[in-house]
Amino acid sequence: MEKKAYLPIAAAALAAAVFAAGCTRASAPRRLQWPVMGTIAALSFRGEAEDRDEVREVVAGVYDELNEKLSAWDADSELSRFALLHTNDLSSVSPRARPCYEAAFRLADETGGAFNPRLGATLRELGFTRVSDVDLGAIAKGFAVDVACDELMRAGYAARKPDGALLVDLGGNLRSVCGQWRTGVRNPFAAVDDDLPAHAAVIVLADGEAVATSGNYERFVERDGHRISHILDGRTGEPVEGMAGVTVLAPTAMMADGLSTALFVLGPEAGMKFLSRHHPGTAALWIPDTPSNPRIIATPEMRARLLNPEYPVETAK
Repeated sequence: MEKKAYLPIAAAALAAAVFAAGCTRASAPRRLQWPVMGTIAALSFRGEAEDRDEVREVVAGVYDELNEKLSAWDADSELSRFALLHTNDLSSVSPRARPCYEAAFRLADETGGAFNPRLGATLRELGFTRVSDVDLGAIAKGFAVDVACDELMRAGYAARKPDGALLVDLGGNLRSVCGQWRTGVRNPFAAVDDDLPAHAAVIVLADGEAVATSGNYERFVERDGHRISHILDGRTGEPVEGMAGVTVLAPTAMMADGLSTALFVLGPEAGMKFLSRHHPGTAALWIPDTPSNPRIIATPEMRARLLNPEYPVETAK
C-alpha cells in the first residue's frame, strides 16, 4: 500500500485538505508560523488569502494577551498572582481569562483530581521550569486557540472568505475555522526509531472541529537514564507511566486540550468510565507505551474516524 506523508499533529502542520459545504477545493496550504507561549503558533490557509497578515495580527494579538495573563513562567502574570492567593475563588481573575480557570477546575472535579492545575511546585521540583504553583499549561493553549477563532469569526472571516479554508494551531492544538483538514496522529514510537512510520493513523478534522494530542515524547526530563514525562497524575504528583499518547476530537480546542491530558492520566478503562459519565460521545484514542506490541485503543466514535491505522485498533470499553 502506498504510504502518504502527513505532518504530525504535534508539529501542527497539515498535508492535505478536503473542504466542507460552503468551501471549495483549492491549492496546497500556505502556512505562517511564529514562536509564542513556549511553543509554535501556526496558521494554515487554502484558497485566496490576501489578508493572511491581517489574520495573523488578530491571532498573534490574542496569544500575546493571554500569554501575559496565563504564563506559569512569569512571576508577574495574572496566573502567578492568583496562585499566591491559595484559593479557587476566581473573583480576582480577569473576565477574559476566567473561562480557562473555570474549565480547568471543573475538569479537576470531574476526574477526581487526576487532572490537577495545582501541580506547578511538583513540576518545578522535577526539573520543569515554571514559577507559578498553578499551571494551566494542559488547557491554556487550547483556550487561546478558541479565543483566537472566536475573534476571527466576530471579524467575519468565514463570511468574507467562503472559498478559503483556515486552520488555527498552537503547539498542536488545532481548530478549523473553515474546511476539513486531513492530519496525521503522531506515532509516539517514531520519536526514538526513525524506521517506524511517522504516524499511527490519519484523521479528517471536520469544519469547525478541534483536535489535540498529549504525549510523553515532547516534554520530559531525564534522571539516571530514565525519561520522566511532564504529564503527572494529579492525585499522586507522580509522572504517568504506561501511556505514550492520547488524541481527542472535540467541539472546542480547550476541551480537546484538557481532555487529552485527563485521559492520558486516566488510561483507557477509567477514561471510558469518565467519558461515559461526563463527556459521552467523545472521540478519543490511547496509544499505550508498549513499543514491542504497538496498538491503538479507541472509543467507538474515534474508531469510526480513523483512516490508514498503522497498528491494530481495539475498541475501548
